[in-house]
Amino acid sequence: MGRRILIGGAVSVLVLGLAIVSALYVWGPRYGASIVGRPIFVVPPSPERYAGAVLDIAQQRGLHASSPEFAHARTVAMAAAEQTDDVSDIHDELDEALRAAGGKHSRMITPEQRRADLAGPVERPDVTLEGRVVTATVRAHHADNDAQAYADTLSHGLHNAIYDGACGVVVDLRGNGGGDMGPMVAGLSTLLPDGPAMHFVTGHDERPVTIDGNGVRGGGSPVGVEGVSKHRLPVAVLVDGATASSGEMTMVAFRGVGDTRSFGAPTAGYTTANTVVDMPDGAQMVLTVAKVRDRTGQLFDDTSIQPDEPTTGDAAVAAERWLATRHDCA
Repeated sequence: MGRRILIGGAVSVLVLGLAIVSALYVWGPRYGASIVGRPIFVVPPSPERYAGAVLDIAQQRGLHASSPEFAHARTVAMAAAEQTDDVSDIHDELDEALRAAGGKHSRMITPEQRRADLAGPVERPDVTLEGRVVTATVRAHHADNDAQAYADTLSHGLHNAIYDGACGVVVDLRGNGGGDMGPMVAGLSTLLPDGPAMHFVTGHDERPVTIDGNGVRGGGSPVGVEGVSKHRLPVAVLVDGATASSGEMTMVAFRGVGDTRSFGAPTAGYTTANTVVDMPDGAQMVLTVAKVRDRTGQLFDDTSIQPDEPTTGDAAVAAERWLATRHDCA
């Protein structure tokens, strides 16, 4: 009797295991990204299953997934997948499909492009105090680098400079092409009020990006900084045509905040929110899933942000003049 129970139990476990594997095989490529951040493949995917996973995710979440452009690009990508045995041969077609589903901010990053990005120098923020004005140079941050170290460097540098007598802040976002907005905004959160800094807007809902103390959640990596205080100082934000993506989101975090003014040239116009999905060959799909609404209610959809004070010369000079004349901080 006991032997029959053991055998029956083993069979039940085997059946359950097979059912789980079968479910993962069928549904993992399509819904795995929503659960674990990547498609789930039980066996290495064929080009058709690989393409199907990318295109299904784009269909579910892409900002422009209902467009005829995406329908056409999907057909082209699937046709290309049926004619090859190597997934690397369809990255270009999937890139076109992602741009059709999400807009110009979306793309397919090949394994080679990703390795090249990771092999490049790691950019760090820099905080300097000259006279009574502290300048925080906020550079692009790659999501695979140390987000906590980036935020700590920025936040503690500002905190220390303010206690050393700074009366005004320049946040320099010129040339910041984006990456992970979490450590950028968290590193500057000592200057930002608590609450929603912006909202990501889809066709169904709005999701806030929230400042809570010296941390941020809801946009990029959720990062918090310890050992710093909030400070209320005038802030001048510098931008240019190379300020893009998360660099622009960091600018948006200051829009509508009192005693804050932006200077420079219109930004690049990648003002949307993306999701990044890792693929099994080392590629990444980057898909635009939301527009962005700032504190003032203005909605951005891959549109350029105009600075409060456009400048043809050095924006830093105009910012320092504003801090000196409006806030007696020179």
